[in-house]
Amino acid sequence: MASLLTRAWLEEHRKNEWLPLHPERVIQFGEGNFMRGFVDWLFHRLNQGGLFGGSVVVVTPLASGAKKIKEINDQDGLYTVWLRGNENAQVIDQAEIVQSIARAIDPYENWQEILRCAENRTIDIILSNTTEAGIAYETEPYDPHRCPASFPAKVTAYLYARYQAFDGDPQTGMMIIPCELIEQNGDQLREIVLRHAQDWHLPDGFIFYIKEANHFYNTLVDSIVTAFQSPGSADLPSSVTYEDKNGILREPFYLWVIEGDDQIAAKLPFSQLGLRVRYVADVTPFRRIKVRILNGAHTSLAGLATLAGLETVREAIQHPVIGTFIKHLLEQEVHVSLQNSTLAQSDVVNFTNDVIERFTNPLLHHAIASLQLNMLAKLRERVLPSILSYYQLQNRLPAHLMLAFAGQLLFTHPATQATRSWVWRDDVGKQDRLKEAWELEHQEGLRRSVQAICSDLAFWGEDLSQIPGFVDHVTFDLEQLRRYGVVATIQQYE
Repeated sequence: MASLLTRAWLEEHRKNEWLPLHPERVIQFGEGNFMRGFVDWLFHRLNQGGLFGGSVVVVTPLASGAKKIKEINDQDGLYTVWLRGNENAQVIDQAEIVQSIARAIDPYENWQEILRCAENRTIDIILSNTTEAGIAYETEPYDPHRCPASFPAKVTAYLYARYQAFDGDPQTGMMIIPCELIEQNGDQLREIVLRHAQDWHLPDGFIFYIKEANHFYNTLVDSIVTAFQSPGSADLPSSVTYEDKNGILREPFYLWVIEGDDQIAAKLPFSQLGLRVRYVADVTPFRRIKVRILNGAHTSLAGLATLAGLETVREAIQHPVIGTFIKHLLEQEVHVSLQNSTLAQSDVVNFTNDVIERFTNPLLHHAIASLQLNMLAKLRERVLPSILSYYQLQNRLPAHLMLAFAGQLLFTHPATQATRSWVWRDDVGKQDRLKEAWELEHQEGLRRSVQAICSDLAFWGEDLSQIPGFVDHVTFDLEQLRRYGVVATIQQYE
């Protein structure tokens, strides 16, 4: 039986790869594959280059993350990142052991340890990826002895503990770098943190500390990341001779865009190592093209492909009907929705072609099930903006995007969920609201359920039923999908 990957194993068997455990300098809310396979890998590279000298403390933002926290600690924070795919006409197939994580903490079991991190002057960076649903305001009381429920409330309580520990010293402010795929993620997090501080009647000095001593950065991240399990995968690299419960499979492509100044560029000098981290004056153009095309395609295909019985992104994009549908969705509708952006049309076309190539990566098993985590927030952030922009420009609804929207709604129907072999994880309150809306169908018909769903501000931030034809379009698409199935329905659009 293979030995578990730990620091002791690494020092004994791979002494030439071993790095010293650096002082803790980063606290990261989010223990998932993406942050570990992308951002923490970048910090590992900085440490290899002698340009950072710090380690990461990982915190799960949800109580459901306790199992992964234990698995991370069981391996002393170590895990494999396996890069597979094509880049610059070359096949990349390499694995390395990432050593940037010092430890992982479950805040629901050990909130006081989180607060001790706040009292550590050297920990001056906050990273996060709590999905699109994570940066949202939820009313809750302040209790210094108890872990807050929402991510922004956790940040507020953390910063207040730091403010108290250092008597408001502005030199102890933090660089706060969220990676959630929402517009102006840093600005939105800052506003919610300030709102919590005011709701909790915290001192004016703390409000000043948040505004003046701490820096919230808007960002964009781009890479396709998934997990692998070892041992047991026949095609693992020969170098993976150990057991790794936290192993990550990632495409070679990656990009991190940070809206920041010389201060953060000097503190995190990724460019000195040729790493693809860009510091820019405005992240918006980068975000819009990436979220609407790459993430929008993911969310658009996920519902329909799942209903059609497909399991991976590659299967979906290579499917003769579904794959063509997604390409047309991008070229005929999403591209139109981007016409008023500052991006050159050639950049949009080139990025789309690159995305399709990345989706067909034969070396990457990207499970569609992983795309459906917090799907409702993803649908709102990744697909709905394209629908609305297209409607404003063309004065009609985009047929392909609307069918994708309907496919995701059908995915949420209790009858659909009853046939799934895996559990759909989303905001529980929103799942309950959807269930109530679907129950209206029994008494008042399908259109009434669609009306309730489309008009719910909690889902979309606006009343979509006020858009002429929106409810009827979704209702018709749902009827077609139920009657004919995904493939036959799509063929009516092609």
